[in-house]
Amino acid sequence: MKKYFAVFVVALLSLVGCDDPLLGGNDGPTGDLEGQWHIVEWNGSEPEFDIYLSFNDGSFDIYQQVWTLDYKHFYGAYTIKGSIINGQYVDGVDWACGYKFNVSGDTLTLHSQEDNSVTSVYKSCVIPQDVITEATTTRVEGATPFL
Repeated sequence: MKKYFAVFVVALLSLVGCDDPLLGGNDGPTGDLEGQWHIVEWNGSEPEFDIYLSFNDGSFDIYQQVWTLDYKHFYGAYTIKGSIINGQYVDGVDWACGYKFNVSGDTLTLHSQEDNSVTSVYKSCVIPQDVITEATTTRVEGATPFL
């Protein structure tokens, strides 16, 4: 477990060194991003953490269980330019990177726009109410957002 945690920390820290988030072309949106999503794959493997994403009319919510047993809630606004999505948390902090996205059927794939790109795959879902309740009633101080 510690090995997976160390690998995850390195991968997450690599997000800090992102390139210009607008790189990656302007070939138009690739599928309907709006909806609720659950992570099923992280760089080709099953993740050791749990993430739910929700995109709705320019707003996003992240419910994450990363480095903690409790789900944490982060939210803000997102923009799409071509096939790149960028976001900003409600406190004004930008996402670590832009993400090239592709939606095919019930699958959302995000490729971080950085030198050592990270690929995450999500399946369409309904976010469980107990995840939302837990995430919105716990404190998020000291938690690092996933994106």
